[in-house]
Amino acid sequence: RGLFSDLRSLIELDLCGNMFHCNGESMWLMLWLKQSNATTSDVYCASPSGMKGVLLKDVPEKHSKCQTSSLTKKIYRLYVAMAVPNSDSCIIMEWDHIETKLRPFDNITGQSVVGCRSVLINEQAFVIVSQLFDGFLVYKYDQAQNKFEMLNVSKPNDIEVFQIGDDWFFLIVDSSKAGMTTLFKWNETGFYSYQFLHEWFHGKSVIILMSRSQVPVIYQWNKSTQKFVLHDKIANMDDIVSVKAFRINDVPYLALACYIGDLKVMKWTGKHFEEVQGFPSRAVHYLILSSDYSFFQIFRWDEENQNCIKFRDVYVQWPHSFTTLSTDQRDFVLATSFKGKTKVFEHISVDYSK
Repeated sequence: RGLFSDLRSLIELDLCGNMFHCNGESMWLMLWLKQSNATTSDVYCASPSGMKGVLLKDVPEKHSKCQTSSLTKKIYRLYVAMAVPNSDSCIIMEWDHIETKLRPFDNITGQSVVGCRSVLINEQAFVIVSQLFDGFLVYKYDQAQNKFEMLNVSKPNDIEVFQIGDDWFFLIVDSSKAGMTTLFKWNETGFYSYQFLHEWFHGKSVIILMSRSQVPVIYQWNKSTQKFVLHDKIANMDDIVSVKAFRINDVPYLALACYIGDLKVMKWTGKHFEEVQGFPSRAVHYLILSSDYSFFQIFRWDEENQNCIKFRDVYVQWPHSFTTLSTDQRDFVLATSFKGKTKVFEHISVDYSK
């Protein structure tokens, strides 16, 4: 390789009599023949059989025989953060690849913790903890507690983290009537208050604001002003306590839960959301329907009928929140409780044909 690179000039080169094996190892010579101004004799590939008789200078530059694959080992860590109101803490669980189970890693305590959310910004991990009566805290991984900014949020009950373009945002939802939900933006050193909103839920570049006293409204991101502006309302949906967005075949759907009333699944038509299906429920908070009075229900999407069908019932005492986790080709649902222990459920496929 590079045999002729140090020659100042080369007028003629005779390669006759050589048996060339045209593979990746000799590609440097084939490329040199294509680029050189020197006079060279016509020489042909002797092997492999698929290249036999081909002029060296006519061998394709991206010959498949010159490409190979390799395996590299990369050790990674996987964590999940969950709010546990029963112990006024946000627990951080680490996945143990050897034992193939979650184990406790850290415990962030607070006062009346109602939510915690993790986010990775520029390879730096943060955990945002929401407290019912004492604002919120931001923790930075592997360093002393770092409180970027304290906000007077009287009743924070949800945290959402999202990215628009290259900018990272997180939002603390205030459920009190006199409170103000606040959007924060990352500026390389910390988070600062960026915009004030009401109760909400976000999608790709849209925020859906909800309140038990009014119908949900949709705010859309404006690239010119770099703010969210009012776009539309979702009519006939009162007393909404929770919204979850998801996609099926790249079509946006919403699941809206009422404290008293049926949960509604709505589909985006390109102009507005229209109702697809209703679920009879009471005091539910998620598409995985949870209730203080009965089992929580899991529904799966039926591709043929284009609606959700009941999958199974699972018992968790007073469920607070659910988190999905996939690792090592295994899928889990983690359920926290207001009163009981946090439970981990694994999805297992059973082949009844065997």
